[in-house]
Amino acid sequence: MRFNVFLVFACSLFAMNGQAQEDAQETANPQTEFTPIDGIIAVIGQGIILESEVEAQAFAMRAQMAQMGKSAQALTAEQRCNLIEDLLFQKLLVHQARLDSIEVTPSEVMDEIERRLAYYIQMFGTVEAFEAEYGQSVSEWKAEFEEPVREQLLAGRMQGEINQQVRATPAEINQLFTATPADSLPLIPEAVRYRELVMQPSITEGQKAEVRNFLDSIRTQVSTGKMSLTLAASRHSEDPGSKYKGGCYENVGRGQFVPEFEAAAFDTPVGDLSPVFESDFGFHFLRVTDRRGQSFSACHVLISPKVDPIALEAMGEKMDKIMAQVQSGELSMNDAIVSHSTREETSNQGGRVVNPRDGGTLFGSDELDPNLFFLLNAMQPSDISEPIQLIDAEDQGYWIAMQLEERVSAHRANPMQDFGYFQTIVENKLRDEQLKKWTKKAIDYTHIRIDAPYDSCLFDDNWVAD
Repeated sequence: MRFNVFLVFACSLFAMNGQAQEDAQETANPQTEFTPIDGIIAVIGQGIILESEVEAQAFAMRAQMAQMGKSAQALTAEQRCNLIEDLLFQKLLVHQARLDSIEVTPSEVMDEIERRLAYYIQMFGTVEAFEAEYGQSVSEWKAEFEEPVREQLLAGRMQGEINQQVRATPAEINQLFTATPADSLPLIPEAVRYRELVMQPSITEGQKAEVRNFLDSIRTQVSTGKMSLTLAASRHSEDPGSKYKGGCYENVGRGQFVPEFEAAAFDTPVGDLSPVFESDFGFHFLRVTDRRGQSFSACHVLISPKVDPIALEAMGEKMDKIMAQVQSGELSMNDAIVSHSTREETSNQGGRVVNPRDGGTLFGSDELDPNLFFLLNAMQPSDISEPIQLIDAEDQGYWIAMQLEERVSAHRANPMQDFGYFQTIVENKLRDEQLKKWTKKAIDYTHIRIDAPYDSCLFDDNWVAD
């Protein structure tokens, strides 16, 4: 998705001087042919669609095909028409969003750019492979995609405004269930609902000081030239996103990283090393390699304090005693969770774990950590497990004990047990209907022009005036 400002400016100059120079150019070189770098293929309100935007969408489609193991062939005419209609719809939403003064923040844009970049790099395997496929450096790709991503976020927000009032009624849900043949109802796999008691030692100030001092010694070696920052990052940094790239990030926009990192990046002179500072991820120091306006490039080393193994073992002994009281009936599981669990997001709700997929508390077998699944699989409702030690996403040890609250057997979907399933189907249908009505109305009162050859596409909506 490429909005070439220089090209638009150059075309304006050419239009101003074109007729005066045209005859002279033809006389000097009558065989000259111009190959357009980019071009406008459609206008929607105050917005435009460029040929390069279609090419960027085609690139994303080929990347997705490659991820699925399919050969990434050139798109057919029908596929290109589908891409163009998607862009027409997006631009229509953006046009209305701007009329309604809907906005997105720069940090939201940069977060989405980083998410997509990580997705593409994972697909292609390495940064180098991604750059080779796209024909641009990562920094160039980020700069090019900033405005298109902003428009996509605006479009999503506008679509949310259109559909925010859609709600399925119990009568509509029951009607869907009644109208669906029994053999067409999906088989819902077995699911469980459980509570957890988690205990993990806190990081002490002494442990933090130890890490800070160690990192400060590494910084001293870098500042005195005894060790390069690249070597320091590869040996010691715990940031997987930069460890093997010299600890470096390029062209980072304000609002993309945590505030402490950004403060150090904007307060430290270019070329200098920052002091060691703390963030939610641990302790860092960085060197600013470039800074322009509201963006910067920097290389850093990150080290996080670790849970003390001795403290973890002592906490395990404490947990054994607590669970012995629970098993004997001296202490209820609920009271044990409220009084002793260190995981606040679940202890505040009686230990009940929320499934991020749908916000409910039921988990299918494929949605559980394998260690938890095998533990819960051998339990009956109300059973309480023995404490076990696991490792979390931050590579920190913790203890956990669980109580199985409910086991829902595999069954055919029905509104009593699976209200959310039917609600989603009904509301998706209602959203589609409402969006189609809005699109038809918006097309009627918005200026739209589609240039050849795309004006001959067989679109689902009537984008081309009769």
